[in-house]
Amino acid sequence: MQQIIDCISQSADISRRKFSRSEQSMILDVCNGLFLTPGILGQHLYVQVEDSFDDMPGEYEEKWGIEKQSMLDKINALDKCEIALIELWAVGFWAINPGQVDDYLAGKLTLGSEFETQVQALRVISERLAATKGAFKSPVIAECRVGIDGVIEKLNG
Repeated sequence: MQQIIDCISQSADISRRKFSRSEQSMILDVCNGLFLTPGILGQHLYVQVEDSFDDMPGEYEEKWGIEKQSMLDKINALDKCEIALIELWAVGFWAINPGQVDDYLAGKLTLGSEFETQVQALRVISERLAATKGAFKSPVIAECRVGIDGVIEKLNG
């Protein structure tokens, strides 16, 4: 499973780098709160950006130093798969840690790295529980330990 997430994460990284840092920042900004709809994945970005320019004339041009038509032309030049990857990348930022924008834009923090961090956290918890194997504990704790081990094994897939 990690390989699949890494592949998606790396592909999204390649697609989003077709935009400048300011343009990427705007994409993150306008995708805050975006709910992706699977049936129309790859069709959200253009609308989000266009609506943002239209709803707040001059604000995004000033805030990010971006021209509306140039940004929309760049989005139009992408295929739907690239746009879908950028949408996933932008929504992923808000899902994992919106406080680390510089690391996210620099590629130091990705969906893949966050996934790996969470798997490692589960592993640590599981190891702590495993250390209590001989000690008295409720059946619920033992069941949780087995469940965590199963999740870690599946995620490491």
